[in-house]
Amino acid sequence: MAQDITADNAAAMEQLKARALAAHRDKIKRIKLFAQMQPDHPFTAANRSVLELDDDDSTWNGAGVLTMTGVVWWALNLTVDLAFPDVIMFNATGGPDWDVALFTSDVVGYFLVDPSTLGGEASFQMQAVGVGVGELTFDLYTTSGTQLASFAGAVAGLSASKLAGTGTLTYNP
Repeated sequence: MAQDITADNAAAMEQLKARALAAHRDKIKRIKLFAQMQPDHPFTAANRSVLELDDDDSTWNGAGVLTMTGVVWWALNLTVDLAFPDVIMFNATGGPDWDVALFTSDVVGYFLVDPSTLGGEASFQMQAVGVGVGELTFDLYTTSGTQLASFAGAVAGLSASKLAGTGTLTYNP
C-alpha cells in the first residue's frame, strides 16, 4: 500500500513538473511574440533578458511550498528550494480582495533570471482554485514588470483566489 502511494506521488510530481515546464516555455514564447509586435513597448524593454532565452531553456528551476490563508484579508508565503542550501522566500499580505483560502501547495517552476540576484520588493499574480484538491499558478515580477519566475502547483485545501500584489523577496544562500 505505501509503495502505491509513493508511486502515485511520484507520478503526480512528474505531471506537475511537465505542466510547469510547458507553461514556462509558453510564457517565454508569448513574451517574445509580444516583443515582435510591440518592440518599443515598456513591457518589451522590461523583459529584455527573457528575449535572450531559448524557447526550450529551462533556466533556473526550483520546487517548494506555497501556503496561503485568508478571507478578504490574506497572507501568503512561498519558499522555493534551489541548489542546496539556496532558498528563495516570498512573503506578501493584503486585502481587501476577493479571496477565500486556507491551503498548502507543492509548487514547481522556473526562474527567468539568476535567483541569487533577487531581493527586495516584487510583484506577483496568483490564481488558485480547489476544494480538497485543485490547481495553482503563481508568477513573480519586478515592480517595473520584468517577469522573474513562474510556478504551478496542486492545491491541498480550500481556495478560490485570484490575486495580484507586492511582497518581499529574499534570497538565502
